[in-house]
Amino acid sequence: MRIMPRWTTCLLAVAVVGCTARASESADAPFTAADSAAVRAGADKWVSTTLSRDFDAFGANLSSDVVLYPPNAKPIVGRDAAVAYVKAYPTITKFNINVDEVSGRGDVAYDRGTFTLEVKLPNGTVVNDTGSFFTVYRRQADGSWPHSRVMWNTHIPAPTPPAPPARKGK
Repeated sequence: MRIMPRWTTCLLAVAVVGCTARASESADAPFTAADSAAVRAGADKWVSTTLSRDFDAFGANLSSDVVLYPPNAKPIVGRDAAVAYVKAYPTITKFNINVDEVSGRGDVAYDRGTFTLEVKLPNGTVVNDTGSFFTVYRRQADGSWPHSRVMWNTHIPAPTPPAPPARKGK
């Protein structure tokens, strides 16, 4: 059995402590006004790239491991799948968001709020929707804050199923 020399053990210990300290510093870093502004800019970019159907810019605003949680559907996992989902979505002609809260700590942030949108279906029908959203952002090495997890729901109640037919007498 070969035992590491003392200097190798010391170097390894210093490296582990240094990495742990850096990770801890990152997790405990305060969420600054600049961080909040970057998250709000990311939310605005979601709206502008969706309306302009600029799918390259839309995808650039997502982390590679993004997960979308659309209402009444399974999660959409990964940047390519998320962009494909948005491309296939009917044309959004109006889209507004109201960010009610932005907060974070270290390299993780979130926002929540409400949205309104107008969608034009392929048959020309216009559908209006309102809802709520919650987004998690993760700061990248370059300082950007892409969308990492995005969940939204509609405030419009689901249609009630029709009443079952009346039973005919026995």
